[in-house]
Amino acid sequence: MSQDTFVSLELRARVALEKHRFKTTHSLGQNFLLSESLIALLLDDAEVCPEDNVLEIGPGAGVMTALLARRAKRVLAVEVDKGLEPVLDDVLAGEDNARVVFSDIMKADIRALVDEYFVGEPYRVVANLPYYITADILLRLTSSDCPPESIAIMVQKEAAERVMSVPGKKQWCALAAELQFYGSARVLTEVAPEAFDPPPHVTSAFIRIDRWSNPPVAPKDEKAFRKLIRAAFAMRRKTLVNNLKPAFGLSQEAAREVVLAAGLDERVRGEALTLEELNRVLDAFLESSCIL
Repeated sequence: MSQDTFVSLELRARVALEKHRFKTTHSLGQNFLLSESLIALLLDDAEVCPEDNVLEIGPGAGVMTALLARRAKRVLAVEVDKGLEPVLDDVLAGEDNARVVFSDIMKADIRALVDEYFVGEPYRVVANLPYYITADILLRLTSSDCPPESIAIMVQKEAAERVMSVPGKKQWCALAAELQFYGSARVLTEVAPEAFDPPPHVTSAFIRIDRWSNPPVAPKDEKAFRKLIRAAFAMRRKTLVNNLKPAFGLSQEAAREVVLAAGLDERVRGEALTLEELNRVLDAFLESSCIL
């Protein structure tokens, strides 16, 4: 527990930001959540429990980090902006189970971080992510060799709609396909711009993705399956045959044969395919002489 339970975390964070003359940087996507009551509701939705190890990406001023520390077993926060160090030192004083590492999460060795701090135990991700890395970090986490058990993050409302999209819809995309291969996604709540400091220009959504215990498909080669997903959506409005050709260096006839062997129309487009159909395409690849 923090050193002064009678001072709200929001007040402590605001005082620390002012004391250390910290100014948010737009290019780093710094829109902080400071309201304890709002964050408590988000953590209720995320169902953070005392046995949880939690990886937080972009702790900002540390209010969510401190509240996570009071609910979870261990919290590891990864922050790219070293200028926040004195602020986080002030806000997290007394939260002995919370550690902050100053690193770029897109370059950090996630396996090494979680193995060191969570001693090989399962972990979850809870974060108010900088929006400019939303897709990249979601794909990095879910395709890593140590994926989290669940991910509860703040994203732009439009990004949430993409994640929830389904085959045949305009927003069905490689990101949605890869994330739905990883787990079951749902929107927990929408959050207005005024809840942030400074306010972003968009409405946000807090989403949760729970890793499948039994995935909807079981590809023979997961890495190849993800590569195939990205190829299928590479150029919208093009047929799957025409998307496979440049992605894998195939001739028109070789790509056509793979698509037909998967039981699909040679004119089908990648954005029309389900995960099951994409897995059939992968099987057709693996059974042919083509190399992914």
